[in-house]
Amino acid sequence: MPVARAPRTRPAHPGLPWLVAASLVLAAMLAPARTAATGVPETTDSLVVTRVERWTPAPGTEPSIGPPADAAQGAWQPVELPQAVRRDPTTRAAVNLPLPTVWYRTACPAPVAQETLALYLPRVNGGPLQVWLRTGQGTRQLLDNSPAWPSQWNQPILLRLPSAASQPGGSCRLFLALPPRADGSYALSRLWMGPEPEVQGLWSARQRWVVTVPLAASTTLVMLGLFSLAFWWRRRQDTAYLYFGLASLAWWFRNLHYGIELPQNLDALRWFWWATDASMTWVMLLVYLFSLRFATRSFPFVERLLLGFALLVSAVSMPVLPWALDTPLLLHAANTLVAMGVTLLIAWSAWRGSRELRVLALALCICLGLGVHDLALLQLRIPPESLYLMPYAMVLVLGAFLYAVNRRYIGALEHAEGAAQVLQDRLAEQQRALEANFALLAEVENERVRLTERQRLTRDMHDGLGAMLVSSLGQIEQGRLSQGEMAQVLRECLEDLRLTIDSMEPIDQDLTTLLATLRQRVGHRLAQGGIALHWHMDDLPPLPWLDAPAALHVLRIVQEALANVVKHSGAANVTLSATLDAGPGVCVQIEDDGRGLQARPDGHQGRGLGHIEERARQLGGHARIVLGAGGGTVVQLWLPLQGPPPALDGFRHSHWPAP
Repeated sequence: MPVARAPRTRPAHPGLPWLVAASLVLAAMLAPARTAATGVPETTDSLVVTRVERWTPAPGTEPSIGPPADAAQGAWQPVELPQAVRRDPTTRAAVNLPLPTVWYRTACPAPVAQETLALYLPRVNGGPLQVWLRTGQGTRQLLDNSPAWPSQWNQPILLRLPSAASQPGGSCRLFLALPPRADGSYALSRLWMGPEPEVQGLWSARQRWVVTVPLAASTTLVMLGLFSLAFWWRRRQDTAYLYFGLASLAWWFRNLHYGIELPQNLDALRWFWWATDASMTWVMLLVYLFSLRFATRSFPFVERLLLGFALLVSAVSMPVLPWALDTPLLLHAANTLVAMGVTLLIAWSAWRGSRELRVLALALCICLGLGVHDLALLQLRIPPESLYLMPYAMVLVLGAFLYAVNRRYIGALEHAEGAAQVLQDRLAEQQRALEANFALLAEVENERVRLTERQRLTRDMHDGLGAMLVSSLGQIEQGRLSQGEMAQVLRECLEDLRLTIDSMEPIDQDLTTLLATLRQRVGHRLAQGGIALHWHMDDLPPLPWLDAPAALHVLRIVQEALANVVKHSGAANVTLSATLDAGPGVCVQIEDDGRGLQARPDGHQGRGLGHIEERARQLGGHARIVLGAGGGTVVQLWLPLQGPPPALDGFRHSHWPAP
């Protein structure tokens, strides 16, 4: 996946540091394996048998039962171990074709203090090995490796010698019978004979490196492969994990022949060898498909060729076909040639590609070298005591895979952190822009509120104070007002102005506070008229709609009612109260003990009472004026708690009967 990275200067040799590191790791990994392949410590060199005698019967000689007689001295030739006779790759004879058995013999070492002797052979290539012991008491067979022959190609052999071989002063010889393979090839490593504990230590070391370590590495690789497949299952677009997981499973199957007991049946053995040999081609295909996922460009033609090559090799090497390859040499040689070409392509692409691909290309180059080594060992061109190194090749591929995954993980974290930082910067920028916009909107809103308030004040002063002044000015010009009446008009204008100012005071939507300010304004006027003001307020909740314009309407309604009490009622007491109503709402009531409401001669209410009802409707409430129980006048103002009720008329009829 693409990963955002900071630009950096490319070194002159981008693969050199990784080449040095991988070489050191490979050398450290193969050092103990090389020691195990050559006989382990130098202190055991006295156990090594390198000079033996060989006898090869003439072609067509009937195979003998047991070793030949010692009388035929001229037939035995001294040879140096290890011995290897290369096969002919073009031979396709059946594997069960009998050929003359090759015989080797050597003298048993002299024991010390009646210790038990043992024989150790790192590798024997050919037919089933037989071991015979000849002493003065006779000849007997110690080993017939026919049951374990399918695994003899890689499994070291450990044989405990009988007590007759450990007798001091006795003469004994060991005979090794090795039938060649069908193509006439065979190989025999050096022999180690000596005290059983030392020889068994050599065998255990080699067993560990040729069986235990490859199987352990394969099992570990399978676990990582399953993890890779699980990761791919959640991210189907990342096919590199798919190819690595499949390659791990195929590699585990490929390495089964290093540790399991191979089938005895010849047909089953052929099919097993075909499956393991063909699986190497599929491992190579999957590893290359995995590696090409890290290339900067795609190679679909190369991938199709690799798939076709794997299918072709698997088909032509099937053991049921008459032209099927009886030997894996040609198959592995073809794999090696194809691997050289694809590895060179990946190395060329990696030179200017990603760092992950360079590490993968380096690992593939080393694996190619290990494959060439194993091909040479298979062709018996190098000593048979050498180890097959391809089981360790996937360790390098695994290391490259882990490095690539680590790079991707770190790159994804860096990309996520970079994206998060970019988003954080953008968010901060947007936040600053929003704060600026909010400040601008707040300023605009404040300006709108100030303009609205100026317009309201202007309208209220024009409709109230202005109209009153204009009307009074006309009466004064006409000489219709006395000095006392003029003072009363000015006093009313001043009270109206104060009322407008009171409506602008912050009251936090509290009706009680609003009415308390009015009480202070009109209390002295009521006292001058000889009227006592009584105050009764419930614990009222805040009214959300009680802003400055609504507050002015409430004040004007109550002021109008109190002014009527002063002017017309002749009352001695007036009660101002506010209680909660079941509406739900608040009922404000002004009740006096005066003469009561007097009807006008024309039957109409005064203009002030009409203003009260109109203002109440603007507040979403309702007002009514009725006679009190004691004969006075009662002005009732109903106000909603949350705003105008949805059915004001219904509320009016159910709570306040029509007068």
